[in-house]
Amino acid sequence: MTSQRKSRVFRVTGLSREQPDGDLKTALQGVLDDNFTHDERSQVKAEITIVPSCYESDTQRVALVQFRGGVPQFLQELRINPLGDWQVKMGEDDINFDCHFFGFTQLYAPDENEPVAADIIAIAGLDGHTYGSW
Repeated sequence: MTSQRKSRVFRVTGLSREQPDGDLKTALQGVLDDNFTHDERSQVKAEITIVPSCYESDTQRVALVQFRGGVPQFLQELRINPLGDWQVKMGEDDINFDCHFFGFTQLYAPDENEPVAADIIAIAGLDGHTYGSW
């Protein structure tokens, strides 16, 4: 596990919309816990945000996972190869972790009872991390 001052955000795709957000968070935390090393279980904290998919909003959800305390060992390859992804089974679904954020990714879910006042599209600069640039 590599410790760093600035936390890193990973995108998780392939989450089924059939489950409520709370259940998705619990299942995803279970996947993380299963793959953490013994030391990481006490040192690394994951903040999980569930957002709609920009492409398959009727069937898919996306998660943004921000790690505090370092990047877990099982995701270190994505720091070395930021264009790659890491796939794992979560229940019946194959989910993918990435940190390249290719395509559109919604950063939060607006309140359904409030009108959307503005749409913001963030574009990373050269060698930038899209989420980190925001």
